[in-house]
Amino acid sequence: MKTSANSYRYGVWIDRKHAMIIKIDAEGNPEYSEIISGLGTRTRFQGETTTKTGMLGTVISWQKKSQEKENNYMKKFVTKVVDSLQNANAVLILGSADTRFELQNAIEKSKTMHDTWIENRPEEKLDRRGLELEMEKHFNLHFS
Repeated sequence: MKTSANSYRYGVWIDRKHAMIIKIDAEGNPEYSEIISGLGTRTRFQGETTTKTGMLGTVISWQKKSQEKENNYMKKFVTKVVDSLQNANAVLILGSADTRFELQNAIEKSKTMHDTWIENRPEEKLDRRGLELEMEKHFNLHFS
């Protein structure tokens, strides 16, 4: 049977380290995938004190550079997750971090997913079976 556009339902559990994705087709068959971000733990800074100056009196801050680098890695990670959500009809986003809001914003800005239904809920850390159970409850499915 040929699948039509927007025929998949997705469940995504995401934090800054990895994303678990379950794709359900029109017949209710699940497909599992996982994406690792490559980001480490969040760097905590002592404060915004620096005495280094660059050319023309500009201040060089290593904290600012490392924060930009972390933001770029996060943006690439979220883009990779959005790219894996092909032909989505509905997306359930679960997670405990700000990354789920970044994912929601990226989906809403995506031209190919402009009519996708999105629900964003906070959820404690889940394993694969926990994500399947949340999908079953939310979409009224029964996996075999």
